[in-house]
Amino acid sequence: MRLFQGRVARVVGTVAVVVGALLWVASWATASPIGATPDEDYHLASIWCPPGVEGACPTRRLPDGTREVELPRRLVDASACMARQPDASGACVERISLQPSWTPRVDDGEYPGGFYRAMHLFVGKRFTESVFTMRLVNGAVAVALLGAAVALTSPRGRLTVSAGLLLASVPMGVYLVASINPSGWAVTGVAAAWVGVHGYLAESSTGRRAGLAAVALAGALLAATARSDAGAYVALAALAVAVLHADRLRADARHAALPAVIAVVGVLGYVSGSQGVAVANGMDGRGPGGLGLLASNVFALPSLLLESMAGPLNWLDTSVPALTSVTVTLFAAAAVFWGLRSLTWAKGISLLGLVVAFCVLPLLLLQLSGANVGAEVQGRYLTPLVAVILMTALWDPVRNSAERLTRVQTTVVLLGLVAAQMAALWVQIRRFTTGMDGSGFNLDAHVEWWASPVPPMATVVLGSVGFAVVALGALLAGRRNGVEARMAAPLALSTAGILP
Repeated sequence: MRLFQGRVARVVGTVAVVVGALLWVASWATASPIGATPDEDYHLASIWCPPGVEGACPTRRLPDGTREVELPRRLVDASACMARQPDASGACVERISLQPSWTPRVDDGEYPGGFYRAMHLFVGKRFTESVFTMRLVNGAVAVALLGAAVALTSPRGRLTVSAGLLLASVPMGVYLVASINPSGWAVTGVAAAWVGVHGYLAESSTGRRAGLAAVALAGALLAATARSDAGAYVALAALAVAVLHADRLRADARHAALPAVIAVVGVLGYVSGSQGVAVANGMDGRGPGGLGLLASNVFALPSLLLESMAGPLNWLDTSVPALTSVTVTLFAAAAVFWGLRSLTWAKGISLLGLVVAFCVLPLLLLQLSGANVGAEVQGRYLTPLVAVILMTALWDPVRNSAERLTRVQTTVVLLGLVAAQMAALWVQIRRFTTGMDGSGFNLDAHVEWWASPVPPMATVVLGSVGFAVVALGALLAGRRNGVEARMAAPLALSTAGILP
């Protein structure tokens, strides 16, 4: 009977976490109008008119070879009416006409294109509903793929994965995942690739290893078809995991097949778009900078790195509250510092390589572009690496798990993250319901724009409750066996009549 009750409790808990995760991503998916996320005018045009899809929309080539597509003006100009105007609500989008307009802001081979073709399947006559559907689909894909990765990981190693993913998600991770920005697939795919390869090399169960290999391949394909730089991150993640498990690979070189395949998928994704040219030539053609620029960017680099977790949202016009940015930064730093307690040469080299890449890649691109921190390179470009770094740091190679927090520590982290997530979501909804010049705590008052059937304040509550359930599940991941062991003796004594 107790075994049956335990299974029912686990099923109920799993369902609760999945429902909570879906509520969480849905709250972010419906919190902003079309055109809100960075470069969304470009992404909207590329989704409605993806390269290689014949008849998607009228297309022409200018004499200089530039590709232009014709779309309703509302799609073309939605971003312009709000971008970098924090006091402008989302209402301006509805006032833009539906007359056709030509735009050169569309993908013409810069991106691998898989993301745009997949999202094109959800294009409908109603723009807002279509975009909301795409965001919800992307959020559901993340929940399904990363949820499978956590479920397939044994209870012993589950805390490493779930805690790393959780810390990397607030707020930039979930903001990108629940959007129509290809970076959302990059965040999901790179994390899934790392978890899949890591689990394949760390687990002993044949079934778990097979499932995790499938997760790794799915994640690699997802990221590599979304952005060229995400393909490079996938290859880097596969290499980092191979180094992390160097002992197992030395013992049986056949295990190196999966990391090698994942790395190849990443490299193919990197070369499938022309984004890689920007790394080699710079992003604006000004040419490389000198030592003075390098020194200036090194001094300012920490601000860019922190933006990968809690940087400004939308068109860099919506700063997340200090409650969010400070809390997330402190917890992420504490997780890495905590993880350094269990350090081997393999883990040290793997973690150092990831951190060096995390720091050097933006510096390299800024130097080649002759640009200062704050221009050209945005923190969100680095967000896919945050979860990988955190999970690598948290993993204890001796016990094949992360060291558990005490009850007090778990409570502090849980309450801190819930408050951080709620504050960020509230600010995001405020940004578009009234603009940042709105006042009052109640987001339901004086609403200028809102397209979801769930009211703004209810969206904040549901999203925050959903996140709280996910966070509780993540922080308690892997505790089941330990809890059952502690309960076994009192239950036995009680059954024997020794205890009341």
